[in-house]
Amino acid sequence: MHRAHERLAARDELGRVLTPARPFGPIATEDVAGIGRSTVDQLFDRNNRIYSQAVSDLFPAYIIGRKGAGKTAFLISSDTDREVWRAAIDTEKVYHEMLNVLNAYRGDGLFVGQRAEIWTALFDHVAMFHAWRFFDGHDPEGKLNVLGTYLGRAADPAADASQVAERFLRQVRERVHERPGTGPTEILEGMGQDKARFADARAAMRDLLTDRGQPLVIVMDNLEELHLRLRELTPVLAGLFRAVGGIMARSPSDRPYGVQICLPSELFDQIHRIAAAADKDMQGGYLKIYWSARELLRLAGTRLHLFLRTRHPDEYDRLARAADRVDEPEPDIALLRAALPTNFRSGLGIPEDPVAYLLRHTQLLPRHLIHILNSVFSRHDRGSTPWQVTPAAILAGTRHAEHLLVTSILAAYQASYPLAGEALRRLTGRLDICFPACELHKVYNRQGIRKVSGMDFDEFLSMLFSLGVLGIRFGQTGRYNKAHFQYTFDYELGAQEEHDHLCVHPLFTRYLLERSLPQLRKAQAHATYPYGCDPQGEDYRTAFGYTVPPPRN
Repeated sequence: MHRAHERLAARDELGRVLTPARPFGPIATEDVAGIGRSTVDQLFDRNNRIYSQAVSDLFPAYIIGRKGAGKTAFLISSDTDREVWRAAIDTEKVYHEMLNVLNAYRGDGLFVGQRAEIWTALFDHVAMFHAWRFFDGHDPEGKLNVLGTYLGRAADPAADASQVAERFLRQVRERVHERPGTGPTEILEGMGQDKARFADARAAMRDLLTDRGQPLVIVMDNLEELHLRLRELTPVLAGLFRAVGGIMARSPSDRPYGVQICLPSELFDQIHRIAAAADKDMQGGYLKIYWSARELLRLAGTRLHLFLRTRHPDEYDRLARAADRVDEPEPDIALLRAALPTNFRSGLGIPEDPVAYLLRHTQLLPRHLIHILNSVFSRHDRGSTPWQVTPAAILAGTRHAEHLLVTSILAAYQASYPLAGEALRRLTGRLDICFPACELHKVYNRQGIRKVSGMDFDEFLSMLFSLGVLGIRFGQTGRYNKAHFQYTFDYELGAQEEHDHLCVHPLFTRYLLERSLPQLRKAQAHATYPYGCDPQGEDYRTAFGYTVPPPRN
């Protein structure tokens, strides 16, 4: 009876997340963070090879990914790894409280090393609370008593790591106001009481965690609005990077815990500038999140499987039988294919595999594909159902999703390219889907884009590559121009004006060429096929050396 009740509860939770309007779930991981652990486990695919590196023994200090790459999902998923303890602290609240502390010191009045000292002490407090709360029978009682005495009211089993961190920062701020002109070292030395000072508690924590066999990693998610508050938070971030670099530079025997910080790749160039000494502050390594087409399809197929089994079990059974006849080794991907039409023509009139069409309109990000699929599979106004999708629903749903995705991409790069939207509007209707690179330079000059954007041509082209608006053609088929886009590379693309052809990404085609589409269709223009999105193609991450190929059985 108890297990039956659990199954019903899990089904109800899935029903709240996978809805008729969003059959593939919300695009933001934060929207599912409050549901049960077993339900979350069903929604996330841990077969991703980048994920396996994120939770490896190396514990990269920084997890870097574009908006929608799943940085939060990586943290939530990694929390289920019982070989490692992970203590998550609320990034928004901690940044806010740290900013209050620095403002009490009159902001930039502290050197970077002093700000790092406060950050390191914050991480130490989180580790102290963890060491005290999750004690075992082998821990020396005296050291636990030191931690309990020092933490005082913070030693509340009902508290969490974020509350401990916030309480510590508020204490620091109060002491700064009480003792103006006192530096962080003196403030920290004075915390606690005679029986247990800060230095005593830190030493007890290090001994306890070093003796335990299960590592602790303190994790901080990305701040979603970091691009809007980057200037304000620069002192906070500079201290954070110096602290993380110092922690990760220690020898493993002198490092009782690790730290993992999620950061947006859209701001990575500015983050490097914020770091006072990037080679020292960014120690500990970083891992960039890249997804393969197969991994995205597996994730999508799993979500469709869960949605249909939860809400339409009869249709699921019929579709599963149809999926058995699909030439696809992975059942959930076969289920996705079985729900899509076999005959489909793109907006350019090209006969196309609908799965490839959907993937082409993403930048290989989970958020992109989930948003597009939600839009496509909920188009009941096009004679479509989630178990029998019509070609009209694919076209209308993809078109509907494109606008929000383009807006989201421009917003993510707002800090780096505040005038990107205006510059792109100067290109509208003035280029083909594929064109010589020198033609872009002519349009740039004719439309006065330098005056609008303040960028010279090379900077403008670099922006278009960064946004994923344009790629560089490397091959052709009878239907497509195959192109490399920067989001699959770990370095910046560069084009030669006299030799290279540039291609507009499918996600931006309608944004830039809406009025030209009838003529392009009539001229049988080639569509852009971004490298890496072929459902049956090679894993570009292995080809570029980002991941190690899986072992052969």
